Amino acid sequence: DMLNIKIEKNKKYLFIAGAFILLLGGAYRVWPYLGEIGWADQEIVLKERRLEKYRRIVHEGDGLEARLVSLKKDLKQRELRLLTGKTPSLAAADIQQILHRMAKESKVEIKTVRILKPEKVDQDEYLSIPVQLNITCTIRHLKEFLYKIKTSPKYLAVQKVGIRVFIRQRNDTIRADITILGFLKR
Repeated sequence: DMLNIKIEKNKKYLFIAGAFILLLGGAYRVWPYLGEIGWADQEIVLKERRLEKYRRIVHEGDGLEARLVSLKKDLKQRELRLLTGKTPSLAAADIQQILHRMAKESKVEIKTVRILKPEKVDQDEYLSIPVQLNITCTIRHLKEFLYKIKTSPKYLAVQKVGIRVFIRQRNDTIRADITILGFLKR
């Protein structure tokens, strides 16, 4: 009887150990699929977020089209202020005419005019045409001249100003070197 009980106990332990090994083997076999199910849930959540983001972008696209049309219209308006010459030489002549008219109105005497080499602006889309003036005037007349340049219908910018003052009895005369830029679309 004792031997029979021992065998029964050994079978029982053997059966428990076998069941445990089978359970571990089954868990080992099924575990990757369980992980994929959890990963799939996370992936679905991520894809839903991405899809929502794309929906927002598409929805905003209508507003972007209207904004693009508005920006193009604004650009055309601003380009009307650019110089109209077909070449940099013609644009420089246009700047000279504008500056001579402004100088006359401001009582500024232009001594010399030099056209400098055009420079590329904004990835070859535009050119800046620099014109260097040597002028003689009073401080008040210089202020008026610079104001006229700033408020010109054509887009002009003062790049550099160098001033030398000559003090006389009543009239303080200024000699100035001014570099003014005009802009031309290529």
